[in-house]
Amino acid sequence: MIDILAIGELLIDFTPVKTKEGLCFKPNPGGAPCNMLAMAQSMGAKTAFIGKVGHDQFGITLKETLMKSKINVEGLILSDEVPTTLAFVHLTDAGDRSFSFYRKGCADVMLEESDINYKLIDEAQLIHFGSLSFTDEPSKSSVEKAIAYAKKKGKLISYDPNYRPALWHSETEALTGMKIGLKYADMIKVSDEEAELLTGEKNPKKAARILFDMGISLITITLGEAGVYYLHESGSGTIKGFKSQVIDTTGAGDSFFGAVIAQIMQSGYDTLTHEKLQEILTIGNAAASIVIEGLGGIPSIPSKEKVLERIIKS
Repeated sequence: MIDILAIGELLIDFTPVKTKEGLCFKPNPGGAPCNMLAMAQSMGAKTAFIGKVGHDQFGITLKETLMKSKINVEGLILSDEVPTTLAFVHLTDAGDRSFSFYRKGCADVMLEESDINYKLIDEAQLIHFGSLSFTDEPSKSSVEKAIAYAKKKGKLISYDPNYRPALWHSETEALTGMKIGLKYADMIKVSDEEAELLTGEKNPKKAARILFDMGISLITITLGEAGVYYLHESGSGTIKGFKSQVIDTTGAGDSFFGAVIAQIMQSGYDTLTHEKLQEILTIGNAAASIVIEGLGGIPSIPSKEKVLERIIKS
């Protein structure tokens, strides 16, 4: 049995590193779904991934990275026809990031319906996906069909409406694409910026209520160093974040959600109490606070022991 199966992008993030010779870019494995899976796996969940990379050195490295993280790669396609997707990360002095993508016609958006391993969906308890699958065809149709199948099968669905302006022609197009996943989701993770984009509400409490009224039973809105606001049938509130020496915020939200979903699957979604949820979200914040102290998403994923140690020492 698979606890968490993610569908979507797996790519190389080129992260800027300052050297004596000047600014260099270090290739790091990334992609929001796999950042999330790596954290969930580290927290003890059994995970698997469905996606496509090129049968090139980047793709081979990405497959090896997932295997090293003990993520099931039966659903990973290595294509001889299209190259691995690349992203260049741009960091501010505060560690906040933006992206430039080399993605048109690349592997992750070329995921065909025939590439989807439905056997893995049948074996999984929860299916996770993100909005970046909806920027282009054929991945848009392929992923939505897979999620609709999972929903029909009664699987839990978690969703990341990830906003990357560079990947959409306009904010209107982005909003339309990001809203596709909302009708399937049981749980979502959004930033405060994404929550406002989806609902038109700047206030996280009001934004969360709008999303909750759509039928989403757990909403988490990440607030940067301020922590996370959450809304669930058992209660709502804000869980404070942990102090960090911020180097690179890549993977912060993904690692938070990975730690959260892993624990929810372990404790039982249908029996989730308010007290347990607060404990789970605290651990999610701790995980994210460690990830942003390193460069890259997957390379910065901490062990469960280090996450719990962060809480004890704070």
